[in-house]
Amino acid sequence: MSGSIRHRLGDILLAIDAIDRADAAAQRHTDDDEVPGLALASIQFHVFTIGEAVKALPADLRGQRPDVPWSDIARMRDLIGHHYYKLDAAIVRATIGDPLARLRVACESLLADRPD
Repeated sequence: MSGSIRHRLGDILLAIDAIDRADAAAQRHTDDDEVPGLALASIQFHVFTIGEAVKALPADLRGQRPDVPWSDIARMRDLIGHHYYKLDAAIVRATIGDPLARLRVACESLLADRPD
């Protein structure tokens, strides 16, 4: 993962796009029993990536967007990384959709406000 704030925000946006693609693939291939598990694994990986990037963002930057549940995102990363045995599809699926759409808007806004 890249080091600068711009790169971290970009990493989050790339991961959100990948989650959207994995979810869309699962929706398109409901007749294939393997696709939901593969899509879920991909989504989990990218949610983990988002959490890792969020943890690397400075607190003052996260403070600019108090509407984003930054600590929940970081905790989801920890759940996937350290407590995977407690994870189920419903928990992961609850993190996508509207929560990711709001995170996307926040990251795009933060990127637009950055001069560097």
